[in-house]
Amino acid sequence: MIPVEEWTHVGSSENAEFYVIEPEILAVVPNVDVHDDEHTARQSLAFQTKHWEKVGYRGAAVIFMDRVLSQDGSARTVYETETSTMLTTCFALVGATFFGLATAAPFEGFTKPGIPTQIFRSLEDARPWIAEMNKARGGKL
Repeated sequence: MIPVEEWTHVGSSENAEFYVIEPEILAVVPNVDVHDDEHTARQSLAFQTKHWEKVGYRGAAVIFMDRVLSQDGSARTVYETETSTMLTTCFALVGATFFGLATAAPFEGFTKPGIPTQIFRSLEDARPWIAEMNKARGGKL
C-alpha cells in the first residue's frame, strides 16, 4: 500500500499523481493499471522539472512501479535520452511485487536513464540511497 494520505499532493499528469514525501523527495504514483508511453513519459518529466523549479532546489523522484501495467519502448527511450539535464537528482524505482520489479528491470539493464537509477523493494529501502544522491547531486538552483 502506498501511504499517499501521509504526503502532500502537488499535482497530476494524464497517468499519475505527484506527492511530496519530504522536501527533497517527490513521489510519482501511477494510476492503477496504467500504460506509460512517450507522451506520458514526457508529461512526468515535465512535471518533475516544474516542481523543482517552483521549490528552487533539486530532489529525487520515487516511482511506484507496481501500478504500471505496461511501458512501451518509446517511454523507455524518453527516460534514457531526455533525463541527463533534469533537475531530478535520481530515480528510485519501487517495486514491491514481482510484476513491479519486472516492469522496472529494463532500467537496470539495457535502458539506462541519464540520471542515477536504482530499483528497490520499498521506499524505506530506497531512503539511504536517495539521501546519498540528494547530497551529491541536489541543492539550490
